[in-house]
Amino acid sequence: RLFLVVSLMALAGCAHSKFTVKTMDPKALVNQICSQRDVARSIKGSVWMKVKSNDASGQFPADVVADGDGKLSLEVTNLLGGTEAIITVEGSQYRIQVPNKPERKEVGYGYWGGIPLRWASDVFMGYIPCPMAKNLPDAQFQFGKDEDLVVQTIASLDSEPERFTYRFRSWWGKPWVDSVKWERLGALKLTVEFKFDEPHADTGIPQKWEAKSVQGEVKVRWKERDSISKRP
Repeated sequence: RLFLVVSLMALAGCAHSKFTVKTMDPKALVNQICSQRDVARSIKGSVWMKVKSNDASGQFPADVVADGDGKLSLEVTNLLGGTEAIITVEGSQYRIQVPNKPERKEVGYGYWGGIPLRWASDVFMGYIPCPMAKNLPDAQFQFGKDEDLVVQTIASLDSEPERFTYRFRSWWGKPWVDSVKWERLGALKLTVEFKFDEPHADTGIPQKWEAKSVQGEVKVRWKERDSISKRP
């Protein structure tokens, strides 16, 4: 029995010990992070959410459907299960509607509370915010302090330069992203901090995440994942 306890303690230590990423190729590490998008096509389930911005604040349960094509649907419910609002995100547009109250409608583009909509579906599916694939070939990769991996893209005709700073923890001997600092470096600077926690025991998908800017924040914790449709 003593041997079993010691073995389990050692295994737990390996799962959560500090991981040295500086021995890895930074480009290969980024490819590993961003290739996770090939794992699942769609996901649905239920979450607890907390939001805060100049326009809206509150905490509530919601039913979620998200897919890898950038579509997200949130049905905000009350404690009795009634629908309070329907939030949809498709590409760079979001829409908030209140059932039976057509006058209560909100539409926005690009951002909500300073948080980019381009990753709205991704983070619910368990993906990590990444640079656009077309910007990666010319990006700069380097390790910063405290095992950070910094990826900086250059400006193009349709996108401003960006900087992604990834921080890691060890999860079963592999690097697991527990935070990303995203910075828009153009004329209109913006910073968003993403934090991830509670990796699923089998998949490593974060069961808890949050995104925060100076204009707003979103915090999510999964209650149940009903299904995951994997890519063929």
